[in-house]
Parts: sequence; structure tokens; C-alpha cells
Amino acid sequence: MEVTYQLTKKQDFFQKNINSFVKQRISPRVVETDREEEFPREAMDQLAGSRLLGLLVPREEGGEGAGFLDLCLALEGIAKACPTSALVCSVQNLGGRLLSRQGKPAQKDRYLSDLMAGEAVFGYALPEVVSLSLTDVVLSVSKERDGFVLKGAESCVVNGDVAEVICLFAKDGQSAHGLLVEKGTRGLKVTRQEGTRGAEARTTCRAVLENCRLPADNLMGEEGAGQEIMVDLITEASCFTAARALGIAQGALDYAIQYAKQREQFGRQIGKFQAIQVILADMGARVEAARQLVYKAASVLDQGIKERYRFSSTAKYFASRMAMEVTADAVQVGGGYGYAKDYPLEKMMRNAQLNQIVDGSNHSHQLAIAKSLLGDGFR
Repeated sequence: MEVTYQLTKKQDFFQKNINSFVKQRISPRVVETDREEEFPREAMDQLAGSRLLGLLVPREEGGEGAGFLDLCLALEGIAKACPTSALVCSVQNLGGRLLSRQGKPAQKDRYLSDLMAGEAVFGYALPEVVSLSLTDVVLSVSKERDGFVLKGAESCVVNGDVAEVICLFAKDGQSAHGLLVEKGTRGLKVTRQEGTRGAEARTTCRAVLENCRLPADNLMGEEGAGQEIMVDLITEASCFTAARALGIAQGALDYAIQYAKQREQFGRQIGKFQAIQVILADMGARVEAARQLVYKAASVLDQGIKERYRFSSTAKYFASRMAMEVTADAVQVGGGYGYAKDYPLEKMMRNAQLNQIVDGSNHSHQLAIAKSLLGDGFR
């Protein structure tokens, strides 16, 4: 299979606009956004005002009608400065895409425009492993005459403490359902782990469902189609995580280069020393390798190619691992300043670590990739 891509003039222009937007609207509040433990409402408003929360929603439904590569370009540019804002953009677009494709007319009327306008927050829970077996789904559901009853073990819910609507997957015997749970639903208890900062605070909410009753109208897509919906959601979320990791790594590389040009030791810029040059060269090579993989995965999604799940998993695994390595190298270039909280590299490394965990751990993605290579699929 051959997949080719090349950024169009329109995408080049879009990328430049994103960089300008980040410089003017996002960068000035990066420190405050990272220090706050509350949901970054101001960042959400800025993203919504620039129409970046409905990129994947068709124009006829009020969105931008853009593609996955377009969104990945946006996430990369935003994450270079503020991974938290990039995560907000990623999750809202994921919710808009899900509702656009699988939502019933009443569900779209209720939530879609609000998600794109930043007036409603989307949340979701995925299995902690990505083999896509029904055994990985921890929630169970039973069907009643007028709806569903959810119950199950603890689940990690992105934005769980602030989301107006949460997408969950629950198994019912040999099938699974995708369900929307509204904020305040009886039987839904969400708690947030304290002591986290920045983007991490958005992924540490734990939800417990005990006899949580949902009307039949809360079903996503067709009855029993939960596994197919979950596959698509994990595929897209993995690609978006890869794009954010790429942006973080590029931001760390940019900072390390700038620091190496300004910092002097023994009467010379440290960038003149071969040891530093070797580190920077290795960082640059790994970032560029990841960029090609992320862009290819996004292009595969745009083209609807069958192997899109494997490409997204590969991009997620490689880019998030690369971002951890590159940010650690950037800290080495920065020396003592690199690890200090008053400088941005500590934040970048912390958020790079997060991308190895969210939307399926890197280890589970490795196993999924191996199954695909061995012809075992993702069951």
C-alpha cells in the first residue's frame, strides 16, 4: 500500500495562521494555563473564537469541513506553545466528529453547536488497553424497556469533572454500545485526582457508575455498534495524541536551539561545542521522522484506508516516545535551568510523558501494532 501526501498551499497558509494565532492569543497565557488546576476556559474561548473546535464537522452542520491532516497541523502548532490548549482542541474536535458521524438528530441539535462554540465540554472514556476486545470494556450495560442501566468498575474519563456530555462504551453480552451520559445523571459519580497540573489535570478524573439509568435516546449509532464506534474513536484520538506529541517535541527543539545560541560557557556559545551539536542534530532528526509518520497517519485517515488504525497506533507510539526523548535531551542542553519550573522545558517534558499514557498506553499500542503485522487484526 502506498500513501502519498503533500501540504497544499491552503494548508501552508493555514499553518502560518495557526502560528500567528498561537503567538498572539495562546503564548501570552501559557504559564497561567499550566499553573491553574481548573479547566482552561479562556483557552477554550480563544480556540472557539478562531473556529478551531469544529474542524472535522461538515460545513452543512456548521463546522469547517476540514480534514484530519488539517487538524493535526493545528494541534502541532498549538502544542509547541501550550500542550493544555492543544488537548482541549483535540478533545472538542473528537466530540464534534463523533456526534457528526454517530449522533442522532436530537443529539446533534442538543450538543454539536455548543461543542464547536466552546459552550459545552466533551468528555470520553476508553479502555486502558487498545486490543479492542470486548473484554477490555470495564463497564456493563443491561437493556430495559425504556432504556439502559449502566454499572461497572472505575473508568478514567477525560474532562470528566467539567464535561456536559460524556461518551462511554459498555458491553452487553457479546456486543457493546456507545452511550452518551449527561452531566448530573443520577448514578454517575466523578472525582478528580488532586495535585496534578496543566494538561494532566484533564485526564485524571475517575468515574464510577452504579445503576446509572439512561433513556434509549442516549444510544450512539445503532444498537450493538459500540465496538465499531470505539475503534474509530481510538484511531482518531491516537492520531491527535501523536500530533500533540510532535508539537511538544518541536517546541522543545526550538527552545534548545535558541538557548544554545544564547548561553555561553568558557567564553563561547554552547552551541559551538560539538557535544551540544550532536544532541541537537539527533533531536532534529527524530522530530522530522515523527512528523512524516504523523502526517502520513493523518493522510491515511483522510483517505479512509483500511489500515488506518495501525498507522494511527504507530504514529502515537513513535511520536510520544520521541517527544519524551527529545524533551529529556532539551533539558540536558538547558542544564540546571532545563529542570527548573520557571523555564518551559520542565513543562514540556511533563506533558510529553502524559502522551505516552493517554488514549491507550504505549505498551498496548505496541501489542496492537504487532497483532496487525502478524495478521491477527485487532480483536
